[in-house]
Amino acid sequence: MTLMIQNTSWELIQSLQEGRLDAVFVDTSYVGESLWSCELFTESYYAVFPLHHRFHSRKTVELAELCEEPLIVHQAPCDTRKHIIEQMESLSHKPNIISKVAFGDFILGAVAAGMGITIIPELMAKNIGHLQLFALPITNFGRKRSISIATRSRKLGLQLYEFISTSVESPSTK
Repeated sequence: MTLMIQNTSWELIQSLQEGRLDAVFVDTSYVGESLWSCELFTESYYAVFPLHHRFHSRKTVELAELCEEPLIVHQAPCDTRKHIIEQMESLSHKPNIISKVAFGDFILGAVAAGMGITIIPELMAKNIGHLQLFALPITNFGRKRSISIATRSRKLGLQLYEFISTSVESPSTK
């Protein structure tokens, strides 16, 4: 098995359609009708802060409260960056992007260093307990991230889905 990581779901879909990949995990909104796909999960977005941030005692945060914060994002192209900008612009705000980190660099390290905040999907946010950071769910991010598996072949897609379903421990059984 070969694993390939690319910056955007669009790039992964293109690699799948061109036959360079047999299956991809992508943002569901990028899957076209010509591909077999199955939604695996949906998740919210979280804001990540350094421990000393003024929101430390909060349980949640609203997107409008984040619009003036110094924001660290990945360089374009990046699906999450695109969604952050779209959501802030829908509130008539321009994001206060102070740093654009190369994809693959440790964006959370910049937050831990006190350079600013970032916004990441829930799956990533739930796994930062070992860092000097905290994450808060964004109550009105208006868009959730939905992840699907996609293949060109229904047969392969169903086989992979069955493998994933039996190999991964269900969150309810942890």
